[in-house]
Amino acid sequence: MSDFTSAEFDADLAIAKVQQQIDDAQRRAEKASAMRADVEAIRGTASSPKRELTVTVDAAGRLAAVDLTDRALDLPARDLGQLIVETANRAQRAAGEKALALAADAFGEESPVVDRLRTELDRTPPSEANDLH
Repeated sequence: MSDFTSAEFDADLAIAKVQQQIDDAQRRAEKASAMRADVEAIRGTASSPKRELTVTVDAAGRLAAVDLTDRALDLPARDLGQLIVETANRAQRAAGEKALALAADAFGEESPVVDRLRTELDRTPPSEANDLH
């Protein structure tokens, strides 16, 4: 093989490699965009043990809804507040688990993104870390 042909072959390989990297990056960007839409649609919902209330949060843990029954309104204010916080924590955990599953599917179980989400999900909520009573 002449030096000229070898150089052409090397250039073709380099171009193919760069094109593959571009294609891979585009696929990752499309997957990330789709995942973002899926994460934005996540809702976590939990009900209190006796069904006095139900709390719904988004993937970030922001409250989306708090539905109270008449039984909830019969509780002392302090107990109701604590019950809302505990139920919201469970709803947030449910939403976090959904987000973690989406991320693991999109990026792989060993991805740094998944590891970070898993670490956040495993953190103790402030209401459980500090005695509110």
